[in-house]
Amino acid sequence: MEKHSLNGTLIIFNAFNLILLGVLLRSGMQLLPTLLIMLLSTSLVQFLTFRLLNRQYKEIKDITEKVSMGDHSQRIPTLNVEEFNELGQSINKMLGKLDGTIGHLAIHREELRLIVGTIQDALWSINAEGKIEWANTAFAQLFDLYDEGRMQYYWEVIRNVSLLNYIKEFGVSSEHRIQEINFRGHTYLLSGSQNPDAQRTVLLMQNIDDIHRAEKMKKDFIVNLAHELRTPLTAIKGFSEAMEETADPQNMRYLKIIQNHTNRLINLINDLQTLIRLEQNYSINLKEIDLPTFFDNIKLILSPMLEDKDVELQIDIDPTHPRFCVDPFKFEQIFINLVENSLRYTENGRILIRGKATDSDLTIEISDNGSGIAPEHLPRIFERFYVADPSRSRSNSGTGLGLAIVKHIVALHNGTIDVSSTLGEGTTFKIVIPASKAS
Repeated sequence: MEKHSLNGTLIIFNAFNLILLGVLLRSGMQLLPTLLIMLLSTSLVQFLTFRLLNRQYKEIKDITEKVSMGDHSQRIPTLNVEEFNELGQSINKMLGKLDGTIGHLAIHREELRLIVGTIQDALWSINAEGKIEWANTAFAQLFDLYDEGRMQYYWEVIRNVSLLNYIKEFGVSSEHRIQEINFRGHTYLLSGSQNPDAQRTVLLMQNIDDIHRAEKMKKDFIVNLAHELRTPLTAIKGFSEAMEETADPQNMRYLKIIQNHTNRLINLINDLQTLIRLEQNYSINLKEIDLPTFFDNIKLILSPMLEDKDVELQIDIDPTHPRFCVDPFKFEQIFINLVENSLRYTENGRILIRGKATDSDLTIEISDNGSGIAPEHLPRIFERFYVADPSRSRSNSGTGLGLAIVKHIVALHNGTIDVSSTLGEGTTFKIVIPASKAS
């Protein structure tokens, strides 16, 4: 097919018209008929040229409009005008790349659909208007929907008050939150995430009945085991104490070993039972206490252990705000456990309890100048039975549960506990308890 240059054609026609006009003026109108015929001929050629240009322009326009409507199979044919043909070929290349990109996206979309479809937990997305953009099969089955509830408002689909409140609160605050709810006799764990511009929220609803069932079985087993072990251990302890009256020095040594291990097992059982009660959200009884008096009693309770280790316990409570609401019994457990923990790794040293209460919270720090804890152990010291120094685990009388109990009691008071330590210099525990009213 013969191709023409648009610019060249127009320039030639315009120049030719100017030449004809000049000849006409110089000839004194003698060549008027001939020149008029030539002028009409060139005008006709110009008309046909512009008609061709307009037709090819319209052809490009029609194809691009079809592409914009989603028909990406359209291609621009070879055109007569060189400039339009170059434009058409560039558009065809762009459409080819676009087809490839759309093909890859379609593959990834199908892969994502298959992955989401195999998830057994309800998963769905909500846009800024509150409409469900997409949801997996598990969501549709859970809420008895057809077409997976797509493009319905979530409040038309979801009737559970706890779930609705969770979604509303998530819209106000985009902070990642996890919450348990009861739905149709089952327990679910809700979690969600939101894109930075808050235009879309993705939510996941996991059935955790099996997890709760396993936790309950574990706790029941520990409770039953503790109950079964307590009776024989108490008997062993009683008989060993009775045998001390007639034992010779050699047997007395063996009896002391038996008693020490028996006491350790009894303490372990007690701590296990305490921890289980705390994990079951064991209620707390808030009462207003006098902080200086409270810590003086702690010092009195621990005085035998302090004297045995030759450790001085110093207490520094700010007197400007001496009263604060806590659960006295559980609060006592916190500091007995923390001081006992410090005593295991501090000899001939010092333990300092420093506290200050305000109208909003209570901050207490427990510091010692003992052996300290290595940095790699700090993130795990509140785990059950975790031992930071295995070489010393048998030399102390701890159960490995004291710090776990402390963390749970602090959590029951809606507080936080942090730890910092330097090897060879000591350890500091910092507890912050928000103010509460007495029960």
